[in-house]
Amino acid sequence: MKRPLPRLAILQAIAGISAITAPAMADDKGSASLAGPVAGLDAEARAQVSTGFDFIRAGKPNQAIEAFDRVIAASDARYAGDRRPRLCLGSGTKAGKAAEAIALDPCVCDAHFGKGFALIDLGRGDLAEPELRLATEMAPDNAHYANEYAELFKSRREWRKSYDLFAHAWDVVDKDKAGPDAAIAARALRGMGYNRIEMGAFEEAERLFRKSQEYDPNSEVAKSELGYIARKLAIGS
Repeated sequence: MKRPLPRLAILQAIAGISAITAPAMADDKGSASLAGPVAGLDAEARAQVSTGFDFIRAGKPNQAIEAFDRVIAASDARYAGDRRPRLCLGSGTKAGKAAEAIALDPCVCDAHFGKGFALIDLGRGDLAEPELRLATEMAPDNAHYANEYAELFKSRREWRKSYDLFAHAWDVVDKDKAGPDAAIAARALRGMGYNRIEMGAFEEAERLFRKSQEYDPNSEVAKSELGYIARKLAIGS
């Protein structure tokens, strides 16, 4: 029997948002978030993003989109005609990546990310994809965004695209097993494992799920998938 495909975990996704506060400045080694001032918005824009996520939690995606759109429109208007790439820089972004780019306030990426999930809640995955893609492209070191973008392709059964995005999340995530991003790392590994199952690579999938347990040992999802893999290997499928 085919396993049911997990539904996108919208509330879990928005719980991982941590960029609503002002971004950090570069550390003394020049390797943290910014090489210079952020071309940011203001406290009102961050409040709008927070309100948007509150609307999603309350099951009001249309109102959430209105809040996110106000932030996106303000940012687009501010830099209209400026053809430089735009980056939302956070604590994991190398300062060198800011060269020749507009360093946006992270709330702009959160707005695109949140709008994408509100659209998914409305059943408009077609419109959600470009929003999630923008958030991921403008914050290339944000593993949480990459994980959620990968979930969209997993829901479409586009296993290779989904796997590649989960793999990107794993590449950029902090791999400290006791660190604050341990759950994000575990999710990237589980996502890679799930896709490998669907691609018929059961032994690699098993390795990925077992590795995910090093970061999230109590995951019922990992336990369930490992049981599924064991059954498939036992019958030679």
